Amino acid sequence: MFGKLTKKKSPKPYPKEKPGPKNDLFNLLDQPSEQIIDPKESTFEKSSKSDTPKPESVSGNSAKLQTVSEVKKPETDSVQVGEQKTKTDNQAPESSIKGDKSQLLLLELEKLPDKTIKPVVDFNDNCLFYPILSKIGQSPDDVSFLDELANEGTLKREILEKLIICPTHQDAFSSSVKLYCPKCNSLNVDKLHLFEHKRCGFITENTEYDFSDPKNSTCPSCKRKITDFKKEIRVPAMWHQCKDCKDKFDNAIIKMYCRQHEHDFDINSGQFVTTYSYTLKDYEAPMTSDDEQMREDLIKLLNDFNFSTEFKATVKGKTGNTHKVPIFAKNNSSGETIAVFIDRDSEEVSQSDINSILVPILDISPKHTLLLSTSEIEDGVKPTAKQYGIEIIADGDLSKIISHVEEFVSEKYSKNGEK
Repeated sequence: MFGKLTKKKSPKPYPKEKPGPKNDLFNLLDQPSEQIIDPKESTFEKSSKSDTPKPESVSGNSAKLQTVSEVKKPETDSVQVGEQKTKTDNQAPESSIKGDKSQLLLLELEKLPDKTIKPVVDFNDNCLFYPILSKIGQSPDDVSFLDELANEGTLKREILEKLIICPTHQDAFSSSVKLYCPKCNSLNVDKLHLFEHKRCGFITENTEYDFSDPKNSTCPSCKRKITDFKKEIRVPAMWHQCKDCKDKFDNAIIKMYCRQHEHDFDINSGQFVTTYSYTLKDYEAPMTSDDEQMREDLIKLLNDFNFSTEFKATVKGKTGNTHKVPIFAKNNSSGETIAVFIDRDSEEVSQSDINSILVPILDISPKHTLLLSTSEIEDGVKPTAKQYGIEIIADGDLSKIISHVEEFVSEKYSKNGEK
């Protein structure tokens, strides 16, 4: 919530990065990903930051995971530097590639239909990796790179699955389930179902007449046609049968099988390897009832400069994806647009705050972008923001923020809407 700015300690200097090659990121959204990569006959060196997933005991106790074998990394090279383009009034300024490559990753992630980064598990080499990282010149097994973006709030990390691995051979990811007969210990076990036709009461085992088979669409007792299996057939019981000793039983003995080292282990002694997916967080427009005064002031201000203003706008970008923008204004004369984002939660406006709005502004391409905040600005953030055409207006006094916005708009537009 906007309010009086409290005195904070001086922020730590933002680490300076070595200047990198120039690249017009504002055109990357229109390029197919294969154009960004220059495949060569070389492989990635294993990243020193790579985090090996740590197993968890099924019973809840932690256990040490042995080092997995090196990732089989795809052959690729770093991102190609595009030709510099001449700046025009309608073109966003050129920007340098950040050393951490987080902004390039966000652009690649925006191209994915579900905006989700998922790992690939290699059961032969007993490792997992994220192929999208290779597209930005990052080692595909560098999980720490993704975790850093999740910790700063740019990405959202969620559990994708838990792999049960052998407690003795924790470097072996591949395991499967085995069912044993409790009487003769045979693996030749089948599952049995008992089917009942609700209309006539006919009961049979699936080994005799399988109602779930589409070919068996007629009840053998009443000869009526079965049109809806779920509604017309009931499954009153399920059990198992050993095809060797012919014994029938409710509960089979379940064991896990370590495929690489060819031995069984008890499911309760197994360890977990957790895999994670990473999704792109949508920018949530934080306009609430507490901001009524600010909202009214901005409406009046932008209307005076001949803008039509929409709050909590959903704007469609060049890629066809939609983005949430707290304040989106369009000039009625020139058609030029202003996107206004608001940061109220951060103690300081940091690089992660720029990353959180980077994808929307690159895709929407507004003429001007404002980031309003009542917090201080971390050193080094303003120059980075300007590379993407983002004007940061920060002040502990809400009325002064409105005044700064008016100064910014008045420099570019007159009261009658003409530049």
